[in-house]
Amino acid sequence: MTPERRFEGLALADAGELVGLADRILASGVAVEVIRGPVVARGPLRLPLPDVGTVVAGHAVLTTCAVTLAGVRGDGTRAGDAPEPALAAAICDAEAERAGALAKEVHRVAAASLDARASRRLVRGSMIERTRLREDA
Repeated sequence: MTPERRFEGLALADAGELVGLADRILASGVAVEVIRGPVVARGPLRLPLPDVGTVVAGHAVLTTCAVTLAGVRGDGTRAGDAPEPALAAAICDAEAERAGALAKEVHRVAAASLDARASRRLVRGSMIERTRLREDA
């Protein structure tokens, strides 16, 4: 798994599972340093509309964090205001990057979350494919 896919998978992983895995990593006694965050960033989602201009359709919220484990950097990002899961994602990312004792478990969690998203997309695509417009309505 590439670091980018791992990062994506950790961003999507179940928060409870991610925090539990990070706790197991930290229980090993590895030196950890938070180098940035967790930081919650908010910003408007602007959409250009013809004849209207730009409108704000909503707001995006992301939480980011960066740590080092035994001197190896890890980064985490989570949707929403989620400091604890973002910190956990960064810890897990660093564990995988340094090939620590739980690196395989980090990869399993990341891969499982990516697989779950792919399954949801297939189901959604199947529903859309079966959708038909009635001409007589």
